[in-house]
Amino acid sequence: MTNLTAITRVATATRSLALPQPLQLGAMTVTRREYAAVQVEAADGIRGQSYALSREAPMAEIIDRLVTPHVLGADSDDPETVWDRAIRGSAIVGRVGLVRRAIGLVDVALWDITGQRAGKPVWELLGSGDAPRPAMLVAAYPTPGKSVSEVVDEVVGQAAEGWPLVKISRSPDNAFMRELLSRLREELPEATGLVVDVGFGWRDSDQALADLREWGDLDLAWLEDPLLPEDAEGCARIRKGSGLTVAVGDEVTDPRVLRALVEHEAVDVIRLDVVAIGGITAAHRLVDWAAARGTAVSCHVYPEVSVHLGVGVETFNRGASGNPYDPSPSLVRGGPAFDSGWASPPSEPGLGFTLDPELFDFAGGVA
Repeated sequence: MTNLTAITRVATATRSLALPQPLQLGAMTVTRREYAAVQVEAADGIRGQSYALSREAPMAEIIDRLVTPHVLGADSDDPETVWDRAIRGSAIVGRVGLVRRAIGLVDVALWDITGQRAGKPVWELLGSGDAPRPAMLVAAYPTPGKSVSEVVDEVVGQAAEGWPLVKISRSPDNAFMRELLSRLREELPEATGLVVDVGFGWRDSDQALADLREWGDLDLAWLEDPLLPEDAEGCARIRKGSGLTVAVGDEVTDPRVLRALVEHEAVDVIRLDVVAIGGITAAHRLVDWAAARGTAVSCHVYPEVSVHLGVGVETFNRGASGNPYDPSPSLVRGGPAFDSGWASPPSEPGLGFTLDPELFDFAGGVA
């Protein structure tokens, strides 16, 4: 007898979209956004999907060669067991880094299948409730040639929509940052918190603290990713020396790194990338671990997925005209509803979103 919940096919697709102008993120220059997508199918025909930034890595090939062989034939109704099977199967090549991301993409698609089959949204399966989640808007990047006034207008104009948090990236020009932060303190609504994302751009805590002194009086909701996340001692020194709320974790694939930050009292907020950390299975375990220790969690992008975890989400402007920083909203249909800076999870079974079939072709796949 055929097991109707058995995984019978895993298909991948990749889509690259150019940005209108390069972005400088810490030491990185980004000229395009490339996305890897996964579609998993079970014997009963139910399909789940997921997507994530490839970060220029060959994600589709990694999934096809290193993850799919370990999940085909497994029970799609048991994502946690399939996740463990994939982790153990990849032990010889490493269980963090790109392999972890690949497992995360497949895991997210499996939770989509499980929810669809159960007739329940994933947030209900996780027990996180349907209350609106606070959302952080990535509002502006101070790119070369853009004036302080232009950045301020961009941020303040979007903050008027009611976002509880708006985020800008750090400029290496301290004089620019000093003027920018001063202007934003004056012009942002009182209820709007400002986040500065350093993008791991400082070399060490000495450089960080010196630059922060140059920024003048600081009034930030939090300082994000000042150093590489493995430098827990340095992050702790910045947190103590500056008195700022510190958030770290974007792109981290090893949960031990995030736990070490908490244990070293180096962070107030864990930044959690649900795909990079290994998918919903790994992410909701970490959310529970952080909650038990009184540590806040804020998710990095992919709000269509992270909204199901019951913690803060992050998004770019989702207006009809799009935005110059991240075209991901154009890839999906459905997902959370945003209202006055809060994200409400969808009520549809599964994750509640699909990928645009004109952008992602899943005609192939490994079966």
